[in-house]
Amino acid sequence: MDKNLRLLSEFIEAASSAENENTLEQKIEACRALIGSGGVDPELVSLSEKIFELGKKFVTVRSSAASELEKLTLEERIELEQVEKIIDENRLTYHFQPIVSAADGSIYSYEALMRPIGAPLISPYHILKYAALTNRLADIERATFLNVLNYIDKELSRFMGRMVFINSIPNIVLPVKDKETIEELLIKHADTAVIEMTEQAELDESRIEAIKSHYHTLNVRIAIDDYGTGYSNVKNLLDYMPNYVKIDRSLLSEIQNSSKKRHFVRDIIDFCHDNSILALAEGVETSEELRTVILLGVDLIQGYYTARPSAEVIEKISDEVIAEILRYRDELSDGIASKQYVAEAGERVQLDPLVREGVSAVLVGKGFPEGAEVTVCGSPSSDTPVSIICATGFKGTLTIDSVRLLSLRQRPCISLSEGCDVTLRIVGENRLVSGGIQVPFRSRLEIIGNGALYIKLDSSEYFGIGNDLSSKHGDIVFSHNSMMTIDAYGQRGVAIGSGNGGNIEINSGKYLIKLQGSYSVGVGAFAKPVNLTVQNCDLQTKISAAKSAALGSLYSSANIHLTGASFRSYLTGLTAVAMGTPDGESSKVLVDNCNVTIEISADELTAVGALSGDSEISITKASFNVTATGHKALASAAWRTRPLSAP
Repeated sequence: MDKNLRLLSEFIEAASSAENENTLEQKIEACRALIGSGGVDPELVSLSEKIFELGKKFVTVRSSAASELEKLTLEERIELEQVEKIIDENRLTYHFQPIVSAADGSIYSYEALMRPIGAPLISPYHILKYAALTNRLADIERATFLNVLNYIDKELSRFMGRMVFINSIPNIVLPVKDKETIEELLIKHADTAVIEMTEQAELDESRIEAIKSHYHTLNVRIAIDDYGTGYSNVKNLLDYMPNYVKIDRSLLSEIQNSSKKRHFVRDIIDFCHDNSILALAEGVETSEELRTVILLGVDLIQGYYTARPSAEVIEKISDEVIAEILRYRDELSDGIASKQYVAEAGERVQLDPLVREGVSAVLVGKGFPEGAEVTVCGSPSSDTPVSIICATGFKGTLTIDSVRLLSLRQRPCISLSEGCDVTLRIVGENRLVSGGIQVPFRSRLEIIGNGALYIKLDSSEYFGIGNDLSSKHGDIVFSHNSMMTIDAYGQRGVAIGSGNGGNIEINSGKYLIKLQGSYSVGVGAFAKPVNLTVQNCDLQTKISAAKSAALGSLYSSANIHLTGASFRSYLTGLTAVAMGTPDGESSKVLVDNCNVTIEISADELTAVGALSGDSEISITKASFNVTATGHKALASAAWRTRPLSAP
């Protein structure tokens, strides 16, 4: 061996055992003197200086680690021993956390997350901490790659064609033998493996280029982890140009309450989309965070809210979360995400200027104190493509004054979120087109005021005031003193109510309900029992449908109490019931001190009660006029009917 190369080899051995930097510096000076004598090649001198610098860095890192080890408490030393045993014996397993599509909630891929075997108190954080202190991160890197890739190799069918993100520390260089084994597995599973770069230190451009070129040659995709913090900066992003960017949890925590975070995250997402990179929101833990990142346009979602890590590879996330994702995606499609105006407590919101600015939704109740009020004012001359959204938990008063709201995609013109208790005051002439008022289960709506409300619906499935045909509605109370008209055309729908029912109280006002379609309910429910209280009002229904119920439920029990009211119902079709249920098991109808007129023309019908089930009917102090024409026509269906009394 050449004398100078032998000197450098001896220096490397000395550096590996040097106790401190002073001892190493003496060795460096001695080597320099020997190498520098006798007319040495300049390239060898340059190489030797680079080796000297590497030796210094190595000793510095080792000295620092030794110093840190000396500071460990007894508890930490015990943890260190446990971690060393875990690494030595490769006692590592992996849980797989789904990464889901923000478009439809389907599982897009999984991340393999390290878990120690038989040491529940030792977390991945502890393993990485002590591995770094003992210079064993390379062992973790090797174990992660080989363990996960071998699992994929043996259990590929479990992933159902989906990808697996594998964490990698990019400044770790593995021995050639390990590197070759890993490369063989990566080439074999290039369609499955995604290398997720977890930055621990800033890398120079040459190292980044080498990593990028290496995985590009293997046809393996790259993800950048924890983007927005540490060394995951714009420069590294531009250098790597990865396939995926994982936006750090710190930017997403409580993002719904921070306009600065939303602005920053939107910029990241826009950059990704401009460069054909998929943006992944990491660490999503609440419904509000989920909704916000979807409205900002993120492509993929990962977090405890959508699905926790699991030892078993799950096939799908919960149906409830999928439905939530689809609902928020619809909002994004409607343009609400970027065009939402947030009203303040006590504000009088004018719609016309907002429309000129491109706003498509007004959010009310966010951060409002209980009992706060807000007013939304419209123009009586033209329909406005704006919806009103009541924020989660809003308990206060919303006044609509001469609004003409237009839903562009048959979504609600006014929607309450979960946990709301809203008083809706109607002022002036108001019109809702292509969408009504949504009242989800566990929310409450009371309508008051002297203004008029007209709801026009035209879609295959519809609801006017209540909820969709697959859901329950919250409590709905009508206490207004003016005219309300609901005019709907569609295959299936309910004017006031929902598919699965809920409580409805009509205490005052005038109502005209006009429905055309195959299956129609005026006030009540489709598939579940319904409780209706109708009093001190003037209610008229005009329904033309194959099967209909003016007041009640199509397929379940109906409990109806009509008192002090004027009720007129005109129905035509194949099967019709004015008060009760066509197919439900039972119906209880109490009519007291009312003026009732019912005209029905259908093949099968009953004016009052359950057409196919048991009925209990009580009519007292009422003017009751029934005209019924059909193959099977009943004025009432009952096992117990009290005599009709004069008004």
